[in-house]
Amino acid sequence: MPPADWLSAARLGIAAALWPLALAGQGGVGAAGLVLAGVTDALDGFLARRAGQTSVRGARLDAIADTALLLSAAAWIGIVHPDVVRDHGALLLAVAMLYALSTGVTWVAFRRLVDPRQLSAKVAGGLLYLFALVTLFTGVVAAALLVLALAALALSCLETIVTASHAIHARATASSHRSHAPQNANGVVSSTSPAASVVTSSAPSPTDTRP
Repeated sequence: MPPADWLSAARLGIAAALWPLALAGQGGVGAAGLVLAGVTDALDGFLARRAGQTSVRGARLDAIADTALLLSAAAWIGIVHPDVVRDHGALLLAVAMLYALSTGVTWVAFRRLVDPRQLSAKVAGGLLYLFALVTLFTGVVAAALLVLALAALALSCLETIVTASHAIHARATASSHRSHAPQNANGVVSSTSPAASVVTSSAPSPTDTRP
C-alpha cells in the first residue's frame, strides 16, 4: 500500500487501541489518541495528492477509518460521561438514524460511504471532533458545542440524502428511457412486395399453334 493508505490503516489501529483506555475511564489519554488520529487524517490525503497516488481504494479506506474513529469517540464519551446519553439521548438517536440513512443512500447511489468533497460533512466532523477533544481533555461536557455539532451533522445528512436521491432518480429515469427506446428488428429485414410465384405466360404466337 502507498504511505497514505498506511496512515489511514494506522488510524483504525489507533481507534482499536484506545478502547481499553476508554473502558478504564482514561479520558485524557483518549483525547491524546484522538489528536494523533487527527494528524494521520490530515496527512493521508496530503500525501496521496502530493505523490499522485489518489485512488478509490484509498478514499474508501480513509472514509472507513474516519467513520470508525467518529463512532468510537462517541462511544468513549458515552462511557466516560454517561450523563451525555441521559440528557441528550433523543437527539443523539435521531441524528444517528439520520446518519445511518444518509450513509445507506450514499452507498446505493455512489458506492461510497461519504463524499470527500462535501463541505458540510467536513464542518460537522470538525465540530464533533472538537467536542470530543474538549470533553475528554477537560472532563466537562460542552452541551452547547454538542448541540451545534449534532445540528451540523443533521444538516449534512439531509444534504447527502437529497444529493444521493437525485442521483438515484436520474439513474432510474435514464434506465427507463433506455428500456422504452424502440429496438431494431433482430436481423429481420422487411421484404419488398412479394414477387409473383407464378409467371403469367404471354399470348401464344401463330407458330406455336397447332392445327
